[in-house]
Order: sequence, then structure tokens, then C-alpha cells
Amino acid sequence: MPTTAYLNSLNMKHPKSCLPKRRNPTALLAFCLVSIGLAGCSQGTKLPDCVQGAEAPTSAQKALWNGVTSVTVIDLGIDGSGSMLGFMGSTEAKENWKSLIKGVKIATAGEGLSINSKRVGGGQTQTINNPSQAIDPCFFQGCNSFRPVTSSLDSLWKNSTVSPNNPPLKILISDLEVNDGDITNLINAIQPHTDAGAVIGILAIKAPFKGKVFNSEGSDFHQGEATRPVYILATGPQSQLHRVLQSIKENISIAGTAIPSMKLVYLEDWVNQKTLNAKSIAGIPQRALSSGLPIRLGNKTYSPTSASGYQFAKTKNNLTGILLSSGNVNSELDASRVNIGRLETIQLKGFDQSLNGVSVNRINLRGSDIQIKLNTSEMSNGKALRAVIPRGQLPQNWWVQWDRQSTQSENPQDQTDGLLQLLTSLGRLLVDRTAVPPVTPAASFCLLTNTSS
Repeated sequence: MPTTAYLNSLNMKHPKSCLPKRRNPTALLAFCLVSIGLAGCSQGTKLPDCVQGAEAPTSAQKALWNGVTSVTVIDLGIDGSGSMLGFMGSTEAKENWKSLIKGVKIATAGEGLSINSKRVGGGQTQTINNPSQAIDPCFFQGCNSFRPVTSSLDSLWKNSTVSPNNPPLKILISDLEVNDGDITNLINAIQPHTDAGAVIGILAIKAPFKGKVFNSEGSDFHQGEATRPVYILATGPQSQLHRVLQSIKENISIAGTAIPSMKLVYLEDWVNQKTLNAKSIAGIPQRALSSGLPIRLGNKTYSPTSASGYQFAKTKNNLTGILLSSGNVNSELDASRVNIGRLETIQLKGFDQSLNGVSVNRINLRGSDIQIKLNTSEMSNGKALRAVIPRGQLPQNWWVQWDRQSTQSENPQDQTDGLLQLLTSLGRLLVDRTAVPPVTPAASFCLLTNTSS
């Protein structure tokens, strides 16, 4: 701050204004230059907030989750379709499968919950006496007391009576390979549970497998050893579901499954996390972009020091792309890639613009960082832009890595058909869709750019 003597020399007590009481032009210029750095004078026209919308999760959403009644019983469904048989196809695979079933039984008992066990498939559920009955090849082959069934995972949820604030606790063990890749029935069956206050959790495990691997149309494309994902998909009261899944994870590990092969996510926490902002910017090529400088659009000048959440860039004509990152990254990430999100203009007074010449190329995911790559090869004038990823669309990077989009991928036998679409669709069920204004997005990256002379 300016010294008392300096302020007194200008006949001022506090730096409330950039205009000294003495109107000498030289003193005015000197005072404002000093005050910009020392007393916080206005440094450019204010921009609209980069993040728009109601904070997530909303108070109504939190009240819904907190108002749910606890349960005493778990409905445990085990997928009995033939695609699961390979989890018992070798000694290693069978021991791993036993560890999984044992871990579930111990965890639920430890939480004081009884188990109502079912075999799921063929559009219905079949009551079984004990989850350990699934440690029998006939459970998946369809022999003895078990008839052959196809995957129809929605049956665990669709036949339930759900009342407000009283959703049951349901757990499904499955490879999540839905018939014909159609997840609609499963989403529609789970939605009444989330509407009643249930949350959703997924514990994903890469497990030894030996046998046939099928696509969603029921055709096998691989036979032999693999490391296949198996999932524990759960819905129910928030506090109980969190405790049960964490306990299952710990008990499976103790029983013999390696922790590094597991992924645990509580979807309501993931999709309602704080909105991600752009923390860094880079150009393609790098020398075609200079960042952190004031930008003039129309008849107004905007400064980075007065625009939280924005990135500022002066570009050259040879710029072909812009990288906006949530971390401090100055080059394109070697990461999982998805085509999501949208680009919109930020409306500024006295400045008309369009999206012509700029578009979203893709989203790069690595750990907790995301990077949005923009195509700018045809951009010829200044832009005020916001790249948005709505809540429920942003995946974790392992969802992308474990998703089998084609049997031509490197290791399709180790992936799950339609996983990315399924998990993002489930996540959207846990976003408050009735909020006014709508909730903030998962990511909001704001950019002001102009061509440098």
C-alpha cells in the first residue's frame, strides 16, 4: 500500500479512487500507474461469470439423499448368463471368483445386513439359497437346477416396489454386457430408485478369465485367457451403500484379489463435484499463441487480473489449435480421448460474434485433469467462448479405457461393450434435473482471444 506520507502529499487519507484531489495531469498519471499495482484500481471491463448455474449438488438433492430410510436387507443379484462362465475357467480364475463372492458375503454380514440372493437373467430373477451357489459352473452353463439364460440385468430393479424416501439396497454382480448393447431398459428400471432417493456406486474389478468372450449380439470373438472386467453395481441409501461397497472392496482384497485391479466410484459424488475451470492454455504451434495479456474486443478492453476462470490469448494467423487444460499443461496430453461437450459464445456488450472458424476437436482425460482441444485453423477474428461439459457427460478415464467400442481395439477381450454410455447415463440420473436455474456444468472453460498485430 502507498505510505502515509505519500498519501498525505496528495491530500488523501485512503486509496478509494484513482483521482487525486490535486488535478495536476502529471500527478494524476503517476498516481494511477502506482495505484494499479498498489491500490487495486479498475483493470478492465468486468466479464460474465465463467461458471453459470446453481451449485451442485443442490440443497434439494442433498435433502433427498439424506431423507432416505435405512434398510436391513440387501437384494443381491448375480448374473447367470453364459458370458460369465470364464470367470471360473481356470484354477486362478475360479479362486478369484470365490474371493469375490466371499468378500461380498463377509462385507454384508459385517454391516449387519441379511442377503436376499437371486440369479439374474432371461428377463427374470430366480431365488437362490446362498451366493455360494454361483461357485458352480452350472450356474452359468444352465444345467441341473439352473436353466440357460441371457443377460437381462434390469430384472433385479424392475420388479421392485419403490416408495419415496424408501429405496431398497440392491447389488448386482455382472460383466455388464447388456443384450444387443441396449442399456435403455436398465436405466429405466433404476430411475425410480434414484427418484426415491437412492444413489449409485460401482466397484469394478479386472479379474482372471478363461473361456469365450461374447459381444453384445451374443457372438463370441475371443476364446482363451483374458483379464475381464466384472462389476458390482449398487443402488440404495447413500450412507449404507458407501459403507457396504468400501467394505466389499476391502474384504475382496483380503480374500485374495489385488487392490490395483479395482476401481470404486460413487456416482453422486463424481457427477456433482466442483466445476472444473481452465488453469492453463497453449497454442498449436506453441509460438502462435501468447497468453495472459489484456484483450480488446469491440470497444472494450478486458484484463486477466479481473476475470476469474478465464484464459486470455493473443494469436497469430498460423494458429491451428488451442489447448485448454484444468491443470498446468502446455502440450497435448497422451491420454484417453472422448468426443463430448459443446462450445458457446459469451455475450459481450458492443461485440457481435459467432462460432465460425472454431470448434471442439476432442476432450483428453488423464487422472483428474481434462484438456479441451479446439480447432482454430479458420478463426480470423476475436472470440469470447465457453467450452462446456454438462454434468453427467464427463467420464473418469478408466471408463474410456475399459469400454469396448470395437472388437478391432487392441485388447477387446479385456473391455466391456457399452460401458462408457452406461456409466454416463447412470450418472445423469444423479444430477438435479429440476433446478432453477439449471445446475452448473461439470466443466466450464472460458476463453478470450484476439489476433495480435
